[in-house]
Amino acid sequence: MEISQPDRRDIPDELSPFLISPPKTLPQFVLNSQSNQILTNVSFDGRWSFIYFTHSHCQPECDVVIDVMQNLKRLFAGQTVQFLLINFDNQGESSALPKSSLQLYSGSADVIHSVISSFDFLYLEPESYQNSNKVEQQHYIYLVDPQGRVYAVFKPPFTSLAIQHVFFRLRDFYARSE
Repeated sequence: MEISQPDRRDIPDELSPFLISPPKTLPQFVLNSQSNQILTNVSFDGRWSFIYFTHSHCQPECDVVIDVMQNLKRLFAGQTVQFLLINFDNQGESSALPKSSLQLYSGSADVIHSVISSFDFLYLEPESYQNSNKVEQQHYIYLVDPQGRVYAVFKPPFTSLAIQHVFFRLRDFYARSE
């Protein structure tokens, strides 16, 4: 268990709902995509990254968030910002996952649990109810900073334009405070 130091940054009131204080360092991990690309904690170094955790039984709720992520990707076209989906369902059918142009990564249950813990991402996976494998989850979009730390979180309701606007303010704050 990592003990974090107190956050000594002077956080503006308008950014406090988004900033994770202090930012959390990602553990060492390796995840794989279906196209055999590898994602590690080092993959976040030097660029901003938007992350969304998804599951093979998340529809229809996750479809809206994935659309927001795809819109963000279009808004940031050409910039060094990455947009990633992480599948936290290591038991589900990959064909059941939401269709998206975003890169989707998955891994073993232990690795996924380690990554999820650093984001404080929460979900509830019931055995089964109403003949469904529906998973209740937080539909948050997380922001990882260029130092590979979980830096901010966007909680619904949100739009891609609202997130873009806050991201510019977060990036400016980061440049002044880090």
